Amino acid sequence: MRVAVVGSGPSGVYTAQSLLQQDPEVRVDVLDRLPCPYGLVRYGVAPDHEKIKSLQHTLRTVLEEERVRFLGGVEVGAGGVPVARLRELYHAVVYCVGAAADRRLGVPGEDLPGSWSATEFVSWYSAHPDAVAGGFLRDARSAVVVGVGNVAVDVTRILARGTAELSATDMPQAALAALGASRVDTVHMVGRRGPSQARFTTKELRELGSLPDTEATVDAAELALDPDAADPSGLPAAQRRNVEVLRDWAARPPGAARRHIRLRFFLRPDV
Repeated sequence: MRVAVVGSGPSGVYTAQSLLQQDPEVRVDVLDRLPCPYGLVRYGVAPDHEKIKSLQHTLRTVLEEERVRFLGGVEVGAGGVPVARLRELYHAVVYCVGAAADRRLGVPGEDLPGSWSATEFVSWYSAHPDAVAGGFLRDARSAVVVGVGNVAVDVTRILARGTAELSATDMPQAALAALGASRVDTVHMVGRRGPSQARFTTKELRELGSLPDTEATVDAAELALDPDAADPSGLPAAQRRNVEVLRDWAARPPGAARRHIRLRFFLRPDV
């Protein structure tokens, strides 16, 4: 039995591994549009999170199995191998791919100069083959990151980190040079909901508060807009820990750090 797995990120590689375990005769071809495998582990995880990126070593052992082939540079669908042709060549085809394009916000100013999607920015500092040229930080003194999930935390952390901490990572030299020349000293991370609905993990959040020469703050008045932030005892454990960290930041006296991260919450119950 021959199976094609379209997509070589973790879900694709783990699918191949599961197929090998279930059938000793199956042979699996893992196809990807990009020349190199591992998907978001390679091109989405922030370069300063080396422990998570090391998952590539585990994925590699699957792709090195005798009954598995990795075929990079293979476009499936429009402009590439037709889906019907894959069905002719394989007994089964499994699709393990993510969204091919960014979701538009539909807000005024979205297309103005200096407005970028997280996909574009992350691709730039991760050396993704589709990455656009630099220019993200040109003439900028402050930055606004819209969102309160782990991707927003990653982008905020990269903007606030010094190149001394990033130079030992696999970040491309062009991105390192641009970050080293950056004059951004304040990063605002903005959430449209309250702190109790934020989706970052507490570990990632605390990391923002421990960056060298960087002060992370949140406005106590904005925390107070969220009733669950005033008394987080009824929240699930993850959200409760997040709120506790944010309340601690709100109570800190102002410091004299060179860089500032400011979390802003604009509670919108209708969104």
